[in-house]
This record gives sequence, structure tokens and C-alpha cells, in this order.
Amino acid sequence: MIGSTKQEMNRFGARVVKLARINLGARQKIDGKMRVTNNTGALSKSLGYEVTQKRTSKGQFASGFDLKLTSTMSYASFMEQGVKGSESTKPSSRKSPFQFKSKNLPKGVVAGWMKSKPVRLRDLGTGSFAKNTEQAKKQASFLIGRAIATKGLSARNYFKDAIEQAVPQQGGDVAVAMALDYIKKFKS
Repeated sequence: MIGSTKQEMNRFGARVVKLARINLGARQKIDGKMRVTNNTGALSKSLGYEVTQKRTSKGQFASGFDLKLTSTMSYASFMEQGVKGSESTKPSSRKSPFQFKSKNLPKGVVAGWMKSKPVRLRDLGTGSFAKNTEQAKKQASFLIGRAIATKGLSARNYFKDAIEQAVPQQGGDVAVAMALDYIKKFKS
């Protein structure tokens, strides 16, 4: 049974967040490489939504509701839209409003990522695995950070894809609920 507009917007928001979490955990081909975005699970756990009543420019309630997709992680927008590099840009992040200004990431950012994801270093000459010494990890961290800052970060589009998946399934229910609420308002 179809509820009020607010109820249907809440159902739609919950569905979008659920699909976004699935999208983060799935292996996807992004800019020609297979990637899994959900490394530690912190980003997917931080996803949420808010349904708020629209307001006029004077702050009074207006008809309709807004759906705001949220995350408590500071880097969520960068992962969604990607980041342009300081020298070149990945194809998926060409329309991103974000861009790296420096030639490297801040110290410790990549090192923290390397601790959460078991990175095995290779010897450039032989191609065999090398020992993970602190100096080697530091050097690899610097080189990875420089590559990310100069080439950019691919857009993951986990929310955008989730919305595109949810609209055919539940978009009609939201539209019907809006129409029914409008008819109720018109009759009274």
C-alpha cells in the first residue's frame, strides 16, 4: 500500500542507501581497471539520508520534500565524484568540481591506507616480492601519493548508480504518493 509522500520518500532514501552500499562492495570496472571501493567498510557504514520538508525563501513550510543523501566521512564526495589530477585527469572525473592543487598527498594519508590494505611491494628489477621494510613502505607511500595527486582519483558514482537503480523500482510509488497527497489537499 502506498503511504504519504514523506513515507514513500523515506522508503526511497533507504533503498538508495542500501543500493549504494552494495555498489561500494561490488567489483566494478572504473576507467578500465577492476576496483573494489569498500576497503575498510567505514564509507558504506557512514551512508545515510534525510527527508526534509521544503521551505520558502522566508523560511515558511512549502509543499514537497527534499531527499538529501549524506555521509559522515569527509572524503565521501571525493569518492563519489572523483578528483581531477594536478597534471592529468581520469576519464570518469572530468566533470568533477574537485582538483588536486599540489603534486603529492599530505604525509600519512597513503601510509594509513597501506596499513588497512595489505600491500605487497615488488622489486623493480626482478619483479619478485621485496621485504616490507619501513623505508620501502615510506618510499612506496610517497610514490603512490604523488601518482594519485598528479593523475587524479576516479569517480565511483555509488550514489548516482544507486539512484538510477532505485528510480525504476520505487520512483512510481513516490509519484503516486505525491499525486494522492495533492488530491487530498485539493479536496479539503
